Amino acid sequence: MNEQIANLFDEYSDVPSSLIGHEVLRNQLLPDLLGKEKDTILYFMGKSLARKYPCESIDEIGTFFGAMSWGELYLEKEKKKEYQFTLSGELTQKRLKYKTPYNFRLEAGFLAEQITLLLGTTAECAYECHSKKQTISFTVMTT
Repeated sequence: MNEQIANLFDEYSDVPSSLIGHEVLRNQLLPDLLGKEKDTILYFMGKSLARKYPCESIDEIGTFFGAMSWGELYLEKEKKKEYQFTLSGELTQKRLKYKTPYNFRLEAGFLAEQITLLLGTTAECAYECHSKKQTISFTVMTT
């Protein structure tokens, strides 16, 4: 086995084999294809996906995240114009350890648009990785 393939298998050694292809596409090939605009494009791809598959509740958004193998999503806090979510789970923990940093902009865009659709108001989402806690926090702000 050549060194590049050995490194690929090493980076994704803890990921179920059924997901390795997805992880390589999402974390390595898609960013190469999208170039400098990858963050913006992934965010809008998430928004587009949300419009195609609108959820009827916040709980259903969490179910969708799980079905897509994005992780376990929980609403932590809800304020008048702010929602704080936590993404966790085994795959989330593994993604935080990749040599190539994992981009959660697709999930952020999806979450922003789902909240927009549920509330009928504009929403945007930012995220922060917490390596020590092995979680991602998403903050959705509405107008």
